[in-house]
Amino acid sequence: MDLWNGTPAQLGSFQQQTGATFPLALLGDAPAGGNVELLYGPYDNYLVLNGQGIVRYHAALRWPHGNRYHPDEIRACVDTLVVPVLDVPGGGAGGLALAAGPSPARGAVRVSLAHAAAASSARVTVHDVAGRTLVTLHRGPLPAGRLELHWDARDAQGARVPPGLYLVRAEVGSEVRVRRVVVTR
Repeated sequence: MDLWNGTPAQLGSFQQQTGATFPLALLGDAPAGGNVELLYGPYDNYLVLNGQGIVRYHAALRWPHGNRYHPDEIRACVDTLVVPVLDVPGGGAGGLALAAGPSPARGAVRVSLAHAAAASSARVTVHDVAGRTLVTLHRGPLPAGRLELHWDARDAQGARVPPGLYLVRAEVGSEVRVRRVVVTR
């Protein structure tokens, strides 16, 4: 939300510089249609609103003036609102279940995969929101029962992933389950 009443060109420049792929609103300080500044305050005040206009993140409620720009928190909130991914319920005909948490996670993520019968081939991977595979947590046979895995929020090269939304994907035969995990700092 632009509280400085910038131009469309300035907003476009901000999107290009920051890589923002989510909608940004101009003229948040303009009186027409309600004044965002009157409702939420001026200056370093970062807000994320969902499609229904409900505030999902309001930096000033958590951080004092001058310490409100926390891009990791903002990106994590935005990612959870705009990424069109369906979580497939656990269980099902083949009995495949996947759980990942905690979310949001500041450290390691526990990944639990359960399958009613042994499988000769299974794969558990972590992806970014663009669909790129960051790391493979398991590849190979899957015993019947439960397999516990841990993801340390690092990619295959060992680099810590930036805060945001990630997808844990399990594939056993023709069954696929996906779970969302938000990583913060």
